[in-house]
Amino acid sequence: MVERFFCSITGPGTLKLLVHAGRVSGAAFEEEALARLSAGPWPEGTGYDEVHFGVRTSLVNRIMNWDGEDGQPQLLIGLIAPDACVDWPDDPRRSVLDEPGPAARVLVAVSGTRDVAERWAERLGLRAAHVMYVSVDGFRLEDIDPSRRDPLAWAAVDGPGPRAHVDAIARSLRDRGAAPLEALMTTLACAFAPLDVTELAPLLGAQVAEVTGWLDTHREAVEPVLQWREEGHRIRFRHETLRAAWADGHQEHVALAEQRFAEAARALVRTWESVDTAERGAVTYLRRYAGDHLVSSGAPRADLLPLCAPQWAWPRSREDLAARRAELRRVRRSMSAPLGASDATEIPPDALSSFVTVALAQGALATLHRAWPPEADQADEEAWNDTERALAVSLFALAARASPSLRASIEARALDVVRRTGAAWRGDGWEDALVLLNAARAASGDEASTFARWAISATWRAEGGPDSSLSAWLTAADFLPQSEAEALVQQAVERALSSAKPGQALARLAAAEGIGQNQALARLATAAVSLPPTSRANALAPLLPVLPEEERARAVSMSFDAFLADHDEDAERHDTDACTAALLPFLGQAELSRLLDEALPPPSALAVRFAELGAPERALGIIRELCGSGIFAARPLLCAAAAEGGRSLVQAARDAVASLDPPWAAAGLVCDHAAEAIQVLGLDAAVEIAERGGGGGSEAARIMALAALCLAAPEPSRPALAARAVAAYQDDRGTEGLESVVRCAPWMSLATAARLFVVSLGDAAEDVTLVSTLSRWGGVEQLAPLIARVGGDDVLAAVASVLPEALRWISRKKGD
Repeated sequence: MVERFFCSITGPGTLKLLVHAGRVSGAAFEEEALARLSAGPWPEGTGYDEVHFGVRTSLVNRIMNWDGEDGQPQLLIGLIAPDACVDWPDDPRRSVLDEPGPAARVLVAVSGTRDVAERWAERLGLRAAHVMYVSVDGFRLEDIDPSRRDPLAWAAVDGPGPRAHVDAIARSLRDRGAAPLEALMTTLACAFAPLDVTELAPLLGAQVAEVTGWLDTHREAVEPVLQWREEGHRIRFRHETLRAAWADGHQEHVALAEQRFAEAARALVRTWESVDTAERGAVTYLRRYAGDHLVSSGAPRADLLPLCAPQWAWPRSREDLAARRAELRRVRRSMSAPLGASDATEIPPDALSSFVTVALAQGALATLHRAWPPEADQADEEAWNDTERALAVSLFALAARASPSLRASIEARALDVVRRTGAAWRGDGWEDALVLLNAARAASGDEASTFARWAISATWRAEGGPDSSLSAWLTAADFLPQSEAEALVQQAVERALSSAKPGQALARLAAAEGIGQNQALARLATAAVSLPPTSRANALAPLLPVLPEEERARAVSMSFDAFLADHDEDAERHDTDACTAALLPFLGQAELSRLLDEALPPPSALAVRFAELGAPERALGIIRELCGSGIFAARPLLCAAAAEGGRSLVQAARDAVASLDPPWAAAGLVCDHAAEAIQVLGLDAAVEIAERGGGGGSEAARIMALAALCLAAPEPSRPALAARAVAAYQDDRGTEGLESVVRCAPWMSLATAARLFVVSLGDAAEDVTLVSTLSRWGGVEQLAPLIARVGGDDVLAAVASVLPEALRWISRKKGD
């Protein structure tokens, strides 16, 4: 009836798209229903790149932007029986229909009462003010043509009903001695889609000819509920309601049928590599739904993990690739359910490592999706090139959170990857160099020197050449023999001095890790002193905190004089922000006053330093006269009031922060200066400001402020603040705040850390790939603190043991 109404809507300016969900329609899962909706037909020029965005995001964009302009027709989408889907999501944020455009309308048909319909409207994210509910009355037998009464009697208001209808057919089959056909119908009722007779027969332990014979012999008895021949040899129930009624009335046989499906699926997955290409057509259904039958049967993780192996999951076509990705999404949901349980108090290490295995397979298939076909040379270079480096990065990240006894074991895995593949890395030169230097730190002796040399070579491939990566040379020098290290440092300093901005180049060199203990420190200081005033100041700025006291005094004097010197317009620009921040901690009030009178460096920094030295009135005057208003005044006031000598400025700072608008500006200030905010405003007030920082479609400012407060607050307050940060992240549609919230992992509950991990791994990145699953946004590297929180060394070791499985996908790609 609903379909008839939908089809009755006519007009030249209307585009109608009707999708039936449910097993009988071959759309048992939400993804299948969305794929049919995406298939259209849509007018040319109205689509989005599904290869890049995915079906869901493409549909959201298409429907949301349907405005009827530029000749667009009115759009009417019909979604029939989403309640017949196995897995339609409860979260309205995943709906593709929540924001239809001005020229789009949506018709949804579900079975049940008004309450059921209202719950579905919420589930689909439909706005209550935009929803109209229409009750569809049933029909009576007398209202329809006599020739159609028998086949439709079960659906009539005054008919027997679907359950009585199928029960009568079951009794008829038993009376006929047709038990095999009853088993056939139960098997069909458990299938996720219509079945070909060649696929159905093995599940019944019969030959195709036997099954065909049963159907022909008892056609009269089963034709009221089954439909075949109209679709070639595919067999299905005539209506989803009849299928559900049959399954409900044969519960004792349903379990057996589902067990047969699971056993057949398990056997196919195990032997897939050996199945002849010519025979694969006979197992099309099981290839598509093997994982779903294993999941629905409650199969253990050991039976689900082979679905993640390249032997099974490597696709034969783009259609097969889509099926494998859908299969793994549902396997992932199955494995994540116990991990994300709110009452979880302990998580077995193999449970989390199995989940990681699924995510790696998802990342590999996503890489294939973006680089199809896999045989393309360009795809090989661009999509897979950084996998080995990403694997090493993720292992080093896990090792950094492990106990000393375990750290060496995990680092050994990472070093093995670097040892075998590092010399051939050809990704971003700077990123390659950083990982190779990390390997040098974990290695020893000649091997550490080898990795350091590889890192130096990698900098020549960095964007901008080695001159943009010279700090890596100084770090690498620590792992080289003395004569080789001295020559490398000399070469790095000479390259920096020969650049157009030698002071800034030397400053970048001074950013090398451990420069205070580095053999290059004296050489950098000597080179800096040889430069003109502004270049010299720029080069000395990062060295001031690490120079020996006597040399620092001379460097401070030269840096101070640079502010007062006349500047040559052709000379290197004086980096006043960096130089002021480096210099002020070594100046007294007299020097500050002279700078203020004669040079005027950034006034906010001067004001804070005056407060630190016990001159709050002078600080307040500078802020009022020179810093402006709003955030430009509130920031230095907050920092000045937090200083030991600035306590009298507390109320002024509170007033300045309270006046900030919009609220995210104040939240951003709390984020940047969390410790000062707690000290000056009080923890409760700082939290309140942070909580008000959301809105405008993003909770990023709120999340980051709460996370910063968590790290800065007294230890007893941190668990509650971590919970607030996670709650804010869950309210956000984006993932911008993930990095901040992960820093709170040590103070999260186990269940919260596990839940955040399972919703983020491989899902938080904008472009999910195998590489991103390992080492980028939402990858193992970034989420390592959560892994450590969930289970400490045991879980870290378990995850580290499965990460090398990423290399199996590389081997499969290369045909090894």
